[in-house]
Amino acid sequence: MMNILHISPYYPSLETNRAGGVCMGKEIESLEKNNNVYILTFAASAYDRKLAISESRRNCKYVVIHKWNRLLHVLFEPFMPSYFAARTSFRYAVKLIYCMKKYKIEAVHAEYASMGQYICLIKKLFPRVRVYLVEHDVTIQSYERKRDSSAAWECRKIKKHESRYCRAADMVLTFNEKDRNILKEVYQVNHLQVINLYFGFNDDFFPEYGKRNPQYASICFLGQMGREENHLAAKRLIKIGYKVKKQIPELNIYIVGNQPSEELKKEENEFIHITGFVEDVDEYLKMAQLAVFPLDLGAGIKAKVLRSLALGVPVITGKIGAEGIDEEGNVITLAETDEEYIEKILCLIRDEKKCQELSALSIEYIKEKFSWNKSEEILKQLYQEPHMK
Repeated sequence: MMNILHISPYYPSLETNRAGGVCMGKEIESLEKNNNVYILTFAASAYDRKLAISESRRNCKYVVIHKWNRLLHVLFEPFMPSYFAARTSFRYAVKLIYCMKKYKIEAVHAEYASMGQYICLIKKLFPRVRVYLVEHDVTIQSYERKRDSSAAWECRKIKKHESRYCRAADMVLTFNEKDRNILKEVYQVNHLQVINLYFGFNDDFFPEYGKRNPQYASICFLGQMGREENHLAAKRLIKIGYKVKKQIPELNIYIVGNQPSEELKKEENEFIHITGFVEDVDEYLKMAQLAVFPLDLGAGIKAKVLRSLALGVPVITGKIGAEGIDEEGNVITLAETDEEYIEKILCLIRDEKKCQELSALSIEYIKEKFSWNKSEEILKQLYQEPHMK
């Protein structure tokens, strides 16, 4: 058994409905089957601290970081991308060194590009330790899709730092071939491996979720609403919804996710429902006739799209939402313009048979292409002791 240190920008847990946290929690669970895994993370919110206290993992240490901490870090690191600078912490670095020495760490499993900044420190002080970096999404993509001048300046900084972090790692793991190719072509990274994203279900869950009882003309949107891409997509869906409701008066739209803005809350009415945080997002997906994600920003594979498809909910989204999942539109109904979204929503709401066909196809598609067993086997091989030497 090896001693592995798992480092992350926020608390990893299977008990959260936050996609990245669930995926990190599953990785830890898989690694713990054959190794001793120690955890060092940031507690970036009261929610993170609540999870850390409730789970009481004896092998987990965390550094509390508040909004004002992150702002100071950004101000003190003007030449570092703000997204990365927000996780620059002397206290974290000290605890990292402490954990490396105390637990005789042989390998480090780092999550997200923002944690890549600690790879250089590890390599300098512990040159024999191997470090694997999981790129949940390629950061540069998110900023290239923004169209303002400040994003262009950030892009230049991100290219410099993200490429440095990826090249410093012994292996970079991505969640789809597209991200793998971007890292190879843009950053000239050659040590790459693709694993499947864990989206919240075990491989044997499908019989339980194979049947649903959706409500007619109900649409669900999922997302952490504090993220700009989700806020904008929700606003766009509401705009689209008003036009759909003129033809289908029974329409109901559920915007499900933590931290909705006051601006978004003001949109709530008899058919627009802004739920805020919910304990179980699946309750809303199971009753939805459709899941619609009109995303214009963001990067990487979308766990909310995978989760919807796995539950058998027909999905309408564009190229950003389908990225790394089904860009050809085999099971996802593709749309880009508002007019296309309206047309596809009306068509599927009125065609129950088509929805049922898509539901069955979606479940089989996810079972075949996004099994966690494949990822677990890759992680097992990466952390075998002979491989590490």
